[in-house]
Amino acid sequence: MRPRTFQHVVIVGPGAVGLCVAVHLAGTDGGPRVTLVDHDAGRAARLSARPLRLRTEGGILEARVPVRLAPDEPPDLVILATKAHQAGRAVAAAAAWIGRAPLVTLQNGLGVTEEVAAALPRTGVITGVTYQAANVVAEGEVHHAANVLTHLGYLAGPADAVAEAVADLFARAGLPARVEADMTPVVWWKLLINAAINPVAALAGVRNGEVAHRPTLAALVSALADEGQAVARAEGVRLPGEDAAAAALQTARATAANRCSMLQDLDAGRPTEVEYLNGAIVRLAAARGVSVPTHRAAAALVRQVSSASAA
Repeated sequence: MRPRTFQHVVIVGPGAVGLCVAVHLAGTDGGPRVTLVDHDAGRAARLSARPLRLRTEGGILEARVPVRLAPDEPPDLVILATKAHQAGRAVAAAAAWIGRAPLVTLQNGLGVTEEVAAALPRTGVITGVTYQAANVVAEGEVHHAANVLTHLGYLAGPADAVAEAVADLFARAGLPARVEADMTPVVWWKLLINAAINPVAALAGVRNGEVAHRPTLAALVSALADEGQAVARAEGVRLPGEDAAAAALQTARATAANRCSMLQDLDAGRPTEVEYLNGAIVRLAAARGVSVPTHRAAAALVRQVSSASAA
């Protein structure tokens, strides 16, 4: 059987990850046509008028990508690169042009795939978990701090030819990717790492490397990871690793130059993804009778700071 290929890929969301994927896909020899979708008409016009730019360790990558409020032609693959709290609304608004095209979620935390699937009952939803580290430095310009793995598959059922084709698409574009037989453990592992690093880095106002380097911050990361791992065990999740705290600290060191998304959101006065990260862990812990005082404190502090910065 001939491997599936994609002719027109639409990426929803011009944030750091969306821009990173757009530039890589658009720069692939023999790759698909790429459209970036933005809800802001003025920004879409500005981004369309000049090349999108990535700053990488190997130099500058640029690509011209049309940015629209909706694609000019139907896609045969959609990549959802919004924030977790924006995902459900974004796909509900785009349902008419998404149609039956497969869709890949690239959000952090728990619950996004389920929200998207509920909004798009005719669409096959592939769960993506990406460790790509990228920061927006200016409109249409991203610092790609670490080019690392993206996992692809399904929460209920094994990977199929569509997921394999998406992984191949990413790999040919220079974005490491692989399919997984079961995405639930992968989603949880990334949740534990994000929910440990992000609130600490965001509240301290530091890059990832500092949370591993400073003993007090590293202790907080470890406490958050240990509590989250206890909730995962109570949920019956078979995690892919034994020590979430060690993995979180190693991830912080590996992405030392990265300013995590929660820190970027607080600095910009935007809502954070805390309800899909620490908030989700707190809610599940309450249902299972697991004590998570550090997560409760982290979630409350992020909510308070986010509310104050948005005021």
